[in-house]
Amino acid sequence: MTTKAKRKKARAESLRRRTWALRLALWSALLIGAVTVIALVVLSGGGGGGDSGGRSSRFAALHEFDTADYHSLAFDPSKQVVLFGHHNGLQRSEDGGKTWETVVDEEGWDAMNTVFDPFSPETIYVAGHDVFFRSDDGGETWKDVQSNLPSLDLHTFAASANKEERLYAIPAGEGLYVSEDGGQQWQLVSADVPQGSNSVVELPGGTLLLGATDQGILRSEDGGKTWTQSRTGIDIGAIYAIRGTPKGERLYAGTDHGVYASVDGGRNWTKTALDDTWVIALGVDPSDQQTVLAVNRNGELYRSSDGGQTW
Repeated sequence: MTTKAKRKKARAESLRRRTWALRLALWSALLIGAVTVIALVVLSGGGGGGDSGGRSSRFAALHEFDTADYHSLAFDPSKQVVLFGHHNGLQRSEDGGKTWETVVDEEGWDAMNTVFDPFSPETIYVAGHDVFFRSDDGGETWKDVQSNLPSLDLHTFAASANKEERLYAIPAGEGLYVSEDGGQQWQLVSADVPQGSNSVVELPGGTLLLGATDQGILRSEDGGKTWTQSRTGIDIGAIYAIRGTPKGERLYAGTDHGVYASVDGGRNWTKTALDDTWVIALGVDPSDQQTVLAVNRNGELYRSSDGGQTW
Protein backbone atom coordinates (compact mmCIF):
# COMPACT_ATOMS: atom_id res chain seq x y z
CA MET A 1 0.00 0.00 0.00
CA THR A 2 1.32 3.40 -0.97
CA THR A 3 1.99 6.13 1.56
CA LYS A 4 -0.91 8.19 0.16
CA ALA A 5 -3.29 5.27 0.53
CA LYS A 6 -2.14 4.68 4.09
CA ARG A 7 -2.79 8.32 4.98
CA LYS A 8 -6.26 8.15 3.43
CA LYS A 9 -7.09 5.01 5.40
CA ALA A 10 -5.83 6.59 8.64
CA ARG A 11 -7.99 9.68 8.08
CA ALA A 12 -11.06 7.49 7.46
CA GLU A 13 -10.41 5.49 10.63
CA SER A 14 -9.98 8.72 12.64
CA LEU A 15 -13.28 10.10 11.27
CA ARG A 16 -15.06 6.85 12.14
CA ARG A 17 -13.77 7.00 15.71
CA ARG A 18 -14.79 10.64 16.15
CA THR A 19 -18.26 9.84 14.80
CA TRP A 20 -18.73 7.02 17.27
CA ALA A 21 -17.41 9.21 20.08
CA LEU A 22 -19.95 11.92 19.22
CA ARG A 23 -22.75 9.35 19.09
CA LEU A 24 -21.70 7.93 22.46
CA ALA A 25 -21.63 11.41 24.02
CA LEU A 26 -25.09 12.17 22.62
CA TRP A 27 -26.53 8.90 23.92
CA SER A 28 -24.97 9.54 27.36
CA ALA A 29 -26.44 13.05 27.50
CA LEU A 30 -29.89 11.75 26.58
CA LEU A 31 -29.65 8.99 29.19
CA ILE A 32 -28.55 11.42 31.91
CA GLY A 33 -31.36 13.80 30.95
CA ALA A 34 -33.95 11.04 31.16
CA VAL A 35 -32.70 9.93 34.58
CA THR A 36 -32.77 13.53 35.80
CA VAL A 37 -36.35 14.02 34.64
CA ILE A 38 -37.47 10.79 36.34
CA ALA A 39 -35.75 11.83 39.57
CA LEU A 40 -37.38 15.25 39.50
CA VAL A 41 -40.79 13.71 38.91
CA VAL A 42 -40.38 11.31 41.82
CA LEU A 43 -39.05 14.00 44.15
CA SER A 44 -41.87 16.35 43.26
CA GLY A 45 -44.49 13.71 43.98
CA GLY A 46 -45.38 12.93 40.40
CA GLY A 47 -44.74 9.24 40.83
CA GLY A 48 -46.54 6.66 42.95
CA GLY A 49 -46.54 6.43 46.72
CA GLY A 50 -47.92 8.36 49.62
CA ASP A 51 -46.04 11.66 49.33
CA SER A 52 -47.84 12.53 46.13
CA GLY A 53 -48.69 16.17 46.73
CA GLY A 54 -51.94 17.27 45.21
CA ARG A 55 -51.97 14.92 42.25
CA SER A 56 -55.03 12.95 41.27
CA SER A 57 -55.81 9.66 42.96
CA ARG A 58 -56.00 6.43 41.03
CA PHE A 59 -59.75 6.61 41.75
CA ALA A 60 -62.07 8.60 39.52
CA ALA A 61 -63.05 11.97 40.96
CA LEU A 62 -66.76 12.57 41.46
CA HIS A 63 -66.38 16.29 40.75
CA GLU A 64 -63.67 18.93 40.31
CA PHE A 65 -64.13 22.34 41.89
CA ASP A 66 -63.21 25.37 39.79
CA THR A 67 -62.30 27.68 42.67
CA ALA A 68 -59.10 29.39 43.79
CA ASP A 69 -58.79 27.11 46.81
CA TYR A 70 -60.64 24.38 48.72
CA HIS A 71 -61.41 24.74 52.42
CA SER A 72 -64.31 22.83 53.95
CA LEU A 73 -67.08 20.27 53.50
CA ALA A 74 -70.17 19.85 55.70
CA PHE A 75 -73.22 17.58 55.55
CA ASP A 76 -76.62 18.86 56.61
CA PRO A 77 -77.67 16.60 59.53
CA SER A 78 -81.32 16.54 58.44
CA LYS A 79 -81.10 15.87 54.71
CA GLN A 80 -78.76 14.89 51.90
CA VAL A 81 -77.29 18.35 51.39
CA VAL A 82 -73.58 19.13 51.38
CA LEU A 83 -71.87 22.53 51.55
CA PHE A 84 -68.42 23.25 50.15
CA GLY A 85 -66.52 26.30 51.41
CA HIS A 86 -63.76 28.13 49.59
CA HIS A 87 -62.03 31.51 49.77
CA ASN A 88 -64.86 33.37 48.06
CA GLY A 89 -68.01 31.72 49.35
CA LEU A 90 -70.08 28.55 49.42
CA GLN A 91 -71.42 25.96 47.02
CA ARG A 92 -74.23 23.47 47.64
CA SER A 93 -74.98 19.95 46.43
CA GLU A 94 -78.25 18.06 46.77
CA ASP A 95 -77.13 14.84 45.07
CA GLY A 96 -74.26 13.71 47.25
CA GLY A 97 -71.61 15.82 45.54
CA LYS A 98 -72.15 15.12 41.85
CA THR A 99 -73.43 18.59 40.95
CA TRP A 100 -73.05 21.93 42.71
CA GLU A 101 -74.72 25.33 42.73
CA THR A 102 -73.49 28.63 44.15
CA VAL A 103 -74.85 29.76 47.51
CA VAL A 104 -72.48 32.68 48.17
CA ASP A 105 -70.05 34.19 45.68
CA GLU A 106 -68.26 37.12 47.29
CA GLU A 107 -64.57 37.95 47.31
CA GLY A 108 -63.04 37.49 50.75
CA TRP A 109 -66.03 35.50 52.06
CA ASP A 110 -63.58 32.93 53.34
CA ALA A 111 -65.38 29.74 54.40
CA MET A 112 -62.41 27.94 55.95
CA ASN A 113 -64.86 26.24 58.34
CA THR A 114 -68.47 25.39 57.47
CA VAL A 115 -70.39 23.96 60.42
CA PHE A 116 -74.01 22.84 60.81
CA ASP A 117 -75.47 23.08 64.31
CA PRO A 118 -76.17 19.42 65.28
CA PHE A 119 -79.19 20.49 67.37
CA SER A 120 -80.65 22.94 64.84
CA PRO A 121 -79.75 22.01 61.24
CA GLU A 122 -81.11 25.27 59.86
CA THR A 123 -78.32 27.03 61.74
CA ILE A 124 -75.00 27.16 59.92
CA TYR A 125 -71.74 28.82 60.95
CA VAL A 126 -68.99 29.99 58.61
CA ALA A 127 -65.62 31.00 60.07
CA GLY A 128 -62.38 31.92 58.35
CA HIS A 129 -59.99 34.80 57.75
CA ASP A 130 -61.77 37.75 59.43
CA VAL A 131 -65.06 36.00 58.75
CA PHE A 132 -67.59 34.84 61.36
CA PHE A 133 -71.13 34.47 59.97
CA ARG A 134 -74.26 32.65 61.05
CA SER A 135 -77.38 31.64 59.14
CA ASP A 136 -80.60 30.58 60.87
CA ASP A 137 -82.51 29.74 57.70
CA GLY A 138 -80.37 27.06 56.06
CA GLY A 139 -78.07 29.48 54.28
CA GLU A 140 -80.63 31.81 52.70
CA THR A 141 -79.45 34.82 54.72
CA TRP A 142 -76.35 35.51 56.82
CA LYS A 143 -75.38 37.85 59.64
CA ASP A 144 -72.18 38.71 61.47
CA VAL A 145 -71.72 37.03 64.83
CA GLN A 146 -70.75 39.60 67.45
CA SER A 147 -68.34 38.07 69.96
CA ASN A 148 -65.51 38.78 72.36
CA LEU A 149 -62.97 36.60 70.54
CA PRO A 150 -59.51 38.25 70.44
CA SER A 151 -59.44 37.95 66.63
CA LEU A 152 -61.50 36.55 63.78
CA ASP A 153 -58.67 34.79 61.98
CA LEU A 154 -60.46 31.51 62.65
CA HIS A 155 -58.60 28.60 61.09
CA THR A 156 -60.30 26.15 63.46
CA PHE A 157 -63.99 26.10 64.40
CA ALA A 158 -66.42 23.36 65.51
CA ALA A 159 -69.77 22.71 67.17
CA SER A 160 -70.33 20.22 69.98
CA ALA A 161 -72.61 17.28 69.23
CA ASN A 162 -73.05 16.73 72.98
CA LYS A 163 -74.22 20.08 74.30
CA GLU A 164 -76.43 22.61 72.54
CA GLU A 165 -74.83 25.99 71.70
CA ARG A 166 -71.32 24.84 72.68
CA LEU A 167 -68.74 25.94 70.11
CA TYR A 168 -64.96 25.74 69.85
CA ALA A 169 -62.64 28.18 68.09
CA ILE A 170 -58.90 28.68 67.70
CA PRO A 171 -58.07 32.21 66.52
CA ALA A 172 -54.64 32.00 64.87
CA GLY A 173 -51.96 32.33 67.52
CA GLU A 174 -54.45 32.94 70.33
CA GLY A 175 -55.24 29.52 71.85
CA LEU A 176 -58.38 27.41 72.24
CA TYR A 177 -61.65 29.15 73.18
CA VAL A 178 -65.06 27.70 74.07
CA SER A 179 -68.52 29.31 73.92
CA GLU A 180 -71.63 28.00 75.68
CA ASP A 181 -74.08 30.50 74.15
CA GLY A 182 -73.81 29.98 70.40
CA GLY A 183 -70.73 32.11 69.85
CA GLN A 184 -71.32 35.43 71.60
CA GLN A 185 -69.24 34.98 74.77
CA TRP A 186 -66.00 33.01 74.74
CA GLN A 187 -63.65 31.77 77.44
CA LEU A 188 -59.99 30.89 76.94
CA VAL A 189 -59.40 27.22 77.71
CA SER A 190 -55.70 27.00 76.87
CA ALA A 191 -53.16 29.25 75.21
CA ASP A 192 -50.99 26.20 74.53
CA VAL A 193 -52.18 24.79 71.23
CA PRO A 194 -49.88 23.86 68.33
CA GLN A 195 -49.23 26.04 65.32
CA GLY A 196 -51.07 24.84 62.25
CA SER A 197 -54.18 23.73 64.17
CA ASN A 198 -57.00 23.24 61.69
CA SER A 199 -59.72 21.02 63.18
CA VAL A 200 -61.23 20.10 66.53
CA VAL A 201 -63.76 17.35 67.29
CA GLU A 202 -65.63 16.77 70.55
CA LEU A 203 -66.37 13.10 71.24
CA PRO A 204 -69.06 11.73 73.57
CA GLY A 205 -67.92 12.28 77.14
CA GLY A 206 -66.10 15.49 76.27
CA THR A 207 -62.85 14.12 74.87
CA LEU A 208 -61.38 16.50 72.30
CA LEU A 209 -59.30 15.64 69.24
CA LEU A 210 -57.21 18.34 67.60
CA GLY A 211 -55.67 18.16 64.13
CA ALA A 212 -52.53 20.14 63.31
CA THR A 213 -50.17 20.28 60.36
CA ASP A 214 -47.01 20.13 62.48
CA GLN A 215 -47.95 17.86 65.42
CA GLY A 216 -50.50 15.48 63.91
CA ILE A 217 -53.48 14.46 66.07
CA LEU A 218 -53.65 15.46 69.73
CA ARG A 219 -56.06 14.26 72.40
CA SER A 220 -57.42 16.01 75.49
CA GLU A 221 -59.39 14.44 78.33
CA ASP A 222 -59.73 17.69 80.29
CA GLY A 223 -61.59 19.96 77.89
CA GLY A 224 -58.53 21.17 76.05
CA LYS A 225 -56.26 22.19 78.93
CA THR A 226 -53.64 19.50 78.21
CA TRP A 227 -52.90 17.38 75.14
CA THR A 228 -51.22 14.08 74.25
CA GLN A 229 -50.42 12.45 70.90
CA SER A 230 -53.19 10.29 69.41
CA ARG A 231 -52.05 9.30 65.93
CA THR A 232 -51.05 5.63 66.24
CA GLY A 233 -51.16 4.18 62.73
CA ILE A 234 -50.48 7.49 60.99
CA ASP A 235 -46.72 7.25 61.06
CA ILE A 236 -45.78 10.25 58.96
CA GLY A 237 -47.15 13.44 57.49
CA ALA A 238 -49.34 16.39 58.40
CA ILE A 239 -53.01 16.36 59.38
CA TYR A 240 -55.31 18.73 57.48
CA ALA A 241 -58.77 17.74 58.71
CA ILE A 242 -60.51 15.50 61.25
CA ARG A 243 -64.21 14.75 60.90
CA GLY A 244 -66.59 12.17 62.32
CA THR A 245 -70.17 11.25 63.10
CA PRO A 246 -71.89 12.94 66.09
CA LYS A 247 -71.47 9.90 68.33
CA GLY A 248 -67.88 9.36 67.23
CA GLU A 249 -68.40 5.77 66.04
CA ARG A 250 -66.12 6.43 63.10
CA LEU A 251 -63.61 9.22 62.55
CA TYR A 252 -61.67 10.22 59.45
CA ALA A 253 -58.43 12.17 59.10
CA GLY A 254 -57.25 13.91 55.94
CA THR A 255 -53.46 13.88 55.53
CA ASP A 256 -50.85 14.73 52.93
CA HIS A 257 -50.87 11.05 51.93
CA GLY A 258 -54.56 10.16 51.97
CA VAL A 259 -57.46 9.46 54.32
CA TYR A 260 -57.26 7.42 57.53
CA ALA A 261 -60.10 6.06 59.67
CA SER A 262 -60.53 5.29 63.37
CA VAL A 263 -63.20 3.23 65.11
CA ASP A 264 -61.89 3.64 68.67
CA GLY A 265 -62.27 7.35 69.25
CA GLY A 266 -59.08 8.37 67.50
CA ARG A 267 -56.63 6.27 69.50
CA ASN A 268 -55.67 4.11 66.52
CA TRP A 269 -55.89 4.83 62.79
CA THR A 270 -55.80 2.72 59.64
CA LYS A 271 -55.40 3.68 55.99
CA THR A 272 -58.40 3.82 53.72
CA ALA A 273 -58.05 3.00 50.03
CA LEU A 274 -57.63 6.72 49.24
CA ASP A 275 -53.95 6.69 50.17
CA ASP A 276 -52.32 8.35 47.18
CA THR A 277 -53.34 12.01 47.25
CA TRP A 278 -53.08 15.08 49.48
CA VAL A 279 -56.46 15.54 51.23
CA ILE A 280 -57.28 18.93 52.74
CA ALA A 281 -61.05 18.82 53.35
CA LEU A 282 -63.39 16.10 54.64
CA GLY A 283 -67.11 15.72 55.23
CA VAL A 284 -68.88 12.83 56.96
CA ASP A 285 -72.60 12.11 56.66
CA PRO A 286 -73.90 12.36 60.27
CA SER A 287 -76.61 9.80 59.51
CA ASP A 288 -74.27 7.28 57.85
CA GLN A 289 -70.78 6.75 59.22
CA GLN A 290 -69.76 4.91 56.03
CA THR A 291 -70.32 7.93 53.76
CA VAL A 292 -67.46 10.38 53.50
CA LEU A 293 -66.36 13.05 51.01
CA ALA A 294 -62.77 14.19 50.51
CA VAL A 295 -61.23 17.04 48.49
CA ASN A 296 -57.57 17.04 47.49
CA ARG A 297 -55.24 19.93 46.64
CA ASN A 298 -56.32 19.79 42.99
CA GLY A 299 -59.93 20.46 43.99
CA GLU A 300 -60.93 16.90 43.05
CA LEU A 301 -63.81 15.49 45.09
CA TYR A 302 -63.92 11.80 46.03
CA ARG A 303 -66.78 9.95 47.71
CA SER A 304 -66.88 6.66 49.59
CA SER A 305 -70.04 4.86 50.67
CA ASP A 306 -68.31 1.97 52.42
CA GLY A 307 -66.12 3.63 55.01
CA GLY A 308 -63.21 4.23 52.68
CA GLN A 309 -62.78 0.80 51.11
CA THR A 310 -63.66 2.17 47.67
CA TRP A 311 -63.95 5.73 46.34
